[in-house]
Amino acid sequence: RDIEVESVTKMLACGTSILGVKHYTCGNHSCPHVKYLCNTCSCRACPSCGKKATDQWIANQQHRLPECTWQHLVFTLPDTLWPLFFHNRHWLDALCRLAVDNLLYAGRRRGVEVGVFCAIHTYGRRLNWHPHIHVSVTLGGIDDAGVWKDLSFHPSALRRRWMWNVRQYLLSQWEHTTVPPENAHLQSENDWRHLVLNAGGQHWHIHLSKKTKNGRKTVNYLGRYLKKPPISGSRLAHYTSGATLSFTYLDHRT
Repeated sequence: RDIEVESVTKMLACGTSILGVKHYTCGNHSCPHVKYLCNTCSCRACPSCGKKATDQWIANQQHRLPECTWQHLVFTLPDTLWPLFFHNRHWLDALCRLAVDNLLYAGRRRGVEVGVFCAIHTYGRRLNWHPHIHVSVTLGGIDDAGVWKDLSFHPSALRRRWMWNVRQYLLSQWEHTTVPPENAHLQSENDWRHLVLNAGGQHWHIHLSKKTKNGRKTVNYLGRYLKKPPISGSRLAHYTSGATLSFTYLDHRT
């Protein structure tokens, strides 16, 4: 994709004269001292710029979060739908909105407005395509009278609404869908409805983490993914002249 080529190009040029140079001289015209500073790329693909942006983002968020109990959730999709989102990337924004709507809806049913922030991840630990949504939510909210009320979320209810939300969205997208090679058998809207309504079976999961006393832990976790490359340099093991890149990862299933 063009954005990938652009990001890598910027990263490789970071800190070089390719991106421009700032020229600093002394205010004293008789002083011969001159300092040149090459511009940075400010690209998320860059480990150096990404680290700085991550630290700044985390620091800013820490002052915005309410001091209350938080819970982190991960909304996943059945793998049969992954190729569809790969070839229709504009749907990814809708996934975030649907996940957030799930929690806002649950809060409003109990008469409160909860606090939410989320981030989409499009890759797994092996850097494979795996779109899923990370969401942090306050375990409580403000009612119409401005009074704080505690609440908890029921996984089964969240899962049912998540499935319904995503399926209804996908059903509305048939006319604008780019059909991937894996789904070449889809020839009509009826085929599309059958796929969407039967996708995944029980493989629609929402993972609820342990509750935390504040949102700082989640902010630190999400910050690493929002502003930095998907893999850190410390995990890179071996590179063979443009052909093979080896890296390490933790397989939580083994």
